[in-house]
Amino acid sequence: MTHIMKACTLGMVLIVSAPVVTAVAHDSHQAADKQDTKTVTFTIEKMTCATCPITVRKAMEKIDGVLSVVTDYRNRTAKVVFDPAKAKVDMIAKASTDAGYPAKRADSKKS
Repeated sequence: MTHIMKACTLGMVLIVSAPVVTAVAHDSHQAADKQDTKTVTFTIEKMTCATCPITVRKAMEKIDGVLSVVTDYRNRTAKVVFDPAKAKVDMIAKASTDAGYPAKRADSKKS
């Protein structure tokens, strides 16, 4: 019985610590590329429930060069950090629009 408890405890420690290690590695990689990134805020239409921002985030994250997406359900926005050498504003907006949530650059600048 004690062997099972020890194995379960070890398993839980490994499961809990794995995301932390991944997040740290991702953040250090992202910090190295910070010089070559651009941040744009989009207004998002048709977000009516709590799962809508998740759909928007996942659609935008599929674009090559998108490094992070933070959606705000209350303000109906998405803040996107991306590599402008790989992704373009219109590509990111189109991903959200194609998922059913029309997106426009909040400051209306083209890029």
